[in-house]
Amino acid sequence: MVSSILRGELVSVCPVCFHESEPIAGRCPSCGAPRARASKEEAIPLRPSAPHTATGPRLILKGPGGEVTEYPLGQSSVLGRSTTASVRLADREVSRKHSQIDREGDDYVLRDLGSSNGTFLNGKRILGPAKLADGDEVLIGTSKMEFRLTSGPARPKNAEIVHTGKPGELEGIVARTSAKATFLPVEQVQDMSQLKRDYERLRVGHEFSTYVRLERDLNELLRRILEIAFDLIPCDNGVILLRDPHSQELVIQSMRQRKPGQGKVLVSDTLLAQVQLTKEGVLTSDAIADKRFQASQSIIALGVRSAMAVPLLTSSGEEVKGIMFLDSRERIAAFTTKDLEVLSAIAAQASVALENSEYARALEFEATQRAQLARFLSPALVEQAARGSIELSKGGALSELTILFSDIRGFTRLSEKLPAQEVVRMLNDYFELMVDILFEHEGILDKFIGDAIMGLWGAPVKRPDDATNAVRAAVKMQKRVAEWNEERAAQGKEPIRIGIGLHTGQVVVGNMGSSKALSYTAIGDGVNLASRLCGIAGEDMIVISEECAQRAGKDKFVLESLPPARVKNREAPVEIYRVLEALE
Repeated sequence: MVSSILRGELVSVCPVCFHESEPIAGRCPSCGAPRARASKEEAIPLRPSAPHTATGPRLILKGPGGEVTEYPLGQSSVLGRSTTASVRLADREVSRKHSQIDREGDDYVLRDLGSSNGTFLNGKRILGPAKLADGDEVLIGTSKMEFRLTSGPARPKNAEIVHTGKPGELEGIVARTSAKATFLPVEQVQDMSQLKRDYERLRVGHEFSTYVRLERDLNELLRRILEIAFDLIPCDNGVILLRDPHSQELVIQSMRQRKPGQGKVLVSDTLLAQVQLTKEGVLTSDAIADKRFQASQSIIALGVRSAMAVPLLTSSGEEVKGIMFLDSRERIAAFTTKDLEVLSAIAAQASVALENSEYARALEFEATQRAQLARFLSPALVEQAARGSIELSKGGALSELTILFSDIRGFTRLSEKLPAQEVVRMLNDYFELMVDILFEHEGILDKFIGDAIMGLWGAPVKRPDDATNAVRAAVKMQKRVAEWNEERAAQGKEPIRIGIGLHTGQVVVGNMGSSKALSYTAIGDGVNLASRLCGIAGEDMIVISEECAQRAGKDKFVLESLPPARVKNREAPVEIYRVLEALE
């Protein structure tokens, strides 16, 4: 149990507020409720943190320390303190089953479940079913969460696209400019105006290199891009639209106003269509005078006078992945051709920054995935999984596996004699040696259970010699522990003794748990039998079942037949063997 606490494998749950922490006696660090030390049976596996790369409908909870937890929403999700809640919150002001979010067609509806303190949506207490919109704030107790319908930052609610005409019908165009930033060779620069344009592009590049750099957070990146635009151009409002990867439509992702509270920022779909069609920046002198805008009384009412829009192009320059839009309500012809050129330069830098940010997030996600896979797969299997050659999706399948359990004999007694730091150091050294052998023999690490190790052969890749490899790994593990004990003896340390049990049989194997916190594991009677055989094995012993012996090949090992063993949940005694040696 000591190792479980120190390695963070087990966690105790407060019966009052459901706060999770190490299973030790004392008071709950969250609500102060008294509690006794949890037993190994009472403790539950520690739930890993959810990654920040979740997509699809979800709730995002930000903790007091800035940590972020994302909860994916299914057909029906209960929010509360209950251990069965889909969104489980350690909050004393939250009821066990506080509220519920149901999917109804394409909508998500929030309902209060008769809680004492109520459920709040965007600061108002709900009295009945309430439809959720992307970016809505849900508050229950002291837990504030953001509802997200899609990936990326929440879409601004104070900006919208309005219909004003068809592509090519836009009037009042003062200037166009290419979004492709190119610099002429020095011998081709003929006039001062060209030199000034190049200087402006260099100035924008300098602003980006010093202020934006490699920002991975999309929301923050878009905010910084608009901030640079506002510093360099005398505009009133700014919007960045990005193409939705699913619908392929341009949607508003970020907005900025020089004077907040001026009303909605309205973007002409005609202007957007013109930019998409030509892949060029567009400057209009007077939106009110433009006949195409006469169809939109809202634009006229808000007094939009001048507007600019430039494309955010892919690195090839062939596709428009977004558009930057700026407007002015103060003056007719507020923008000049120079302003359009500056905005085009900003867009060129922004396009690069967005692609770099996307690549950085992808690399970060891949590195996280590889690190997670490396916890239980050998390096070769990690590469196959990263390439998609191995299916590790959610779900389980019945398959024949060889399961290995190893356990340190007398660990409780040993851990009581040693300082906690020494116990941790010893376990880490031991696990390092054993897992290397497990991977060397094509096995995967299922989990550490205190001082025990559970390994699997036969999944996710099945080989004809899986059982043979498993038994050879067990023999190698015992030999390596014996060598390690010689090293420990030279240091004046007590030797370590382990027992190993193996069984081959049909079990259910696969990724199990939440889609955001999956654990690749095996369950079933075969797993239980392997664990029982490990319990039967004494110090320095390897005990295998008849099925494992047959699959591994009795002619490949020196085996000693042991008396049939009676194990829990099995009526008939189990034929077992002790493995003495592996034959070459």
